[in-house]
Parts: sequence; C-alpha cells; structure tokens
Amino acid sequence: MKKVKTLRMMSIMLMLGASLTAVHTASADPLKVDNAFFEKQKQVVMDQTVTNSSNDASASKEVQKLENADYLYMSTDGQVYSSKRGYLGAAKKDDDIEASRVGDQPSPPTSGNGPAVKDVNGGTTGAFERKQLAYSGFDSITSDITLPKVSGLGAGEQPWVYYGFDSDNASIEAGYAYQTGTFRWLPYIRSNGFYYADSAYQKYDGNRINSVQFYLAKTATSDTYYNAYMVVGGTQVTIAPTKFKDSDANSTSVKKVTSIAKKAFDGTNIEGRTMNQRYDNVQVSLFYQDQAYPWTQYPESSDFRNNKWYGTIDNPISYVHRDWDSTSIYKDTN
Repeated sequence: MKKVKTLRMMSIMLMLGASLTAVHTASADPLKVDNAFFEKQKQVVMDQTVTNSSNDASASKEVQKLENADYLYMSTDGQVYSSKRGYLGAAKKDDDIEASRVGDQPSPPTSGNGPAVKDVNGGTTGAFERKQLAYSGFDSITSDITLPKVSGLGAGEQPWVYYGFDSDNASIEAGYAYQTGTFRWLPYIRSNGFYYADSAYQKYDGNRINSVQFYLAKTATSDTYYNAYMVVGGTQVTIAPTKFKDSDANSTSVKKVTSIAKKAFDGTNIEGRTMNQRYDNVQVSLFYQDQAYPWTQYPESSDFRNNKWYGTIDNPISYVHRDWDSTSIYKDTN
C-alpha cells in the first residue's frame, strides 16, 4: 500500500505483484465495506479486463489472477480496507511519516573516528559492519554468503553473520552463528529466543553457502502475525514466530551484518578476528511484491534518533576493514 500526500477520492486498489490498478467510485455517500462490496468491485475489474483484451487466452490468465488478488479500498478520510485482510487502519501522509521518524533531534555526537560505540544502536554489543536499507516495507532477502575465517577470539567473543528485519513494532534476525566450542557455524533465527537449525546444516570457516534466504510470511491470510523462515539452497532449515503484522508492511527495513559480539564492548576490548566475509548476489523484495531486485537498487539508510545512530554504520571504524567486496572485523593497531 503506497503512502499518499492527499486523500481526495474513494478508490479501489488491486494488489497484483508490484502493480496497482485503481477503480474509483462515483458516490461520496458512506459505503458498507464488506465481502459483497469487494465482490462487486472485483467483477467490474474483471469485466473491464475481458472487454479490453484482444486475446482470449491472455484474458483468461488475467481474470484468474484478478480472481485471486487482494483488493484494497481507501475512503475519503484515509481508512484502508482489504478484501482478504479486513480493516488495515488509516493511511499516513508522507509529512506525518517523516515527522514521526525525524522529530526534534539533538546534534549527533561524532568524532574523527566516527560515533562512539555508546552512541550507536547496538554499539556496545560488539564490533560490526551493518548495511541497512530504508524503512520501505521489505519482507525478503537472499544472497550467497561466504563465512569468514575466525582466529584469536578472546573470552566472551562470538562471531555472527546475519540478516535482519526492523520495524517500529518488531525486530528479528537470521543467519549463521559461530560455535566457539566446536568451531562450526550453525543457521539460526533470533526472535524472542534462538531457533537453531539441525547440525546437518552446519558450515565451516570460508564456506560459501549459495541462496541463503530469509523471509516473512503468514501460514494463513487470516493470521495476525507473520512467521520467519530461513531457507538454504531451496531447503527450509528453521522457522520462528514473530511480532510482525500487516501494519508493518510499509515500514520494515532490511539489513545485513557481519560482527564479533561481546557484552559490554567499549570500542577497544575485542581481541578476535574474522577475515574476508562476503555477501554476493544480494536480492530483496517488498511486502505484496513477488519480484526481487538487487540490494543496490534501493537507498541505504543511516539516521540519528533517540540519541543513537541507526542503520548503515561501521561500529567502530577502527574495527571494520574492507577489501573490495570482503569485510573483515579486527582491531586496527596502527
């Protein structure tokens, strides 16, 4: 569902992949938005498709898609309804969204070496490179992951390579966690607890794992909450419940991270090294969009709010080292 600057007309919007078709109602009288209402509008759209098509086979395929599509209706006062999901709430104006995200913020603290770890969201949990896209409603990410080579870990240090989704309502991550006792990497999802995959899916330093996908989806359209799925090479390896709802569809961000975690990280006290981690062929997609597109097609996000840096950042700069498409985490002693 797209954000709107003005709310001037009643409309029906058809969600079909990434496309939107609007059918405007002529009456300004209050309408009862129910199944009968949507069935009537669906029939109008299908009739128009058949009338305008010059190819019977093509028209038949389009009608089938239209029959299964999710229809959205927005009233003159911005209330949004779905034929499959019911009432979705009020549409926000762009200005309202920007105001809620920015607000009156103090000047962000920085130095020649970048923000201090205490001024970064999650900064005291470890050293990391975080790449994050804007809050545009992402629900899937896929890439080929190369795990780093690990050495010299100190007490309480643990490497992680993972994706994540963030919204105002919920956060979740999934990827590979380094097991310091067995020197292997296990797939996991973190969602109010850890959900690890079976050891049959374990990997080791330097392994390249093709087609690692993390996505949000409902088991049934009537469900309130989405589940999170981690799929590797076409095989589902773990699943977890989440707090993501339909209301997050326009405001979920996606990120990819390589890190060495350590409690009470102060910006200098991690001893270990992770070398040459890579994400290749990164593709992302949006809610209600079947097609995935390259990560580079979307803008990365970095902003200072609630007295913390969020989004894309090196935490701290002295620990993050890049060589072309590879990232290494270790303390710069120069």
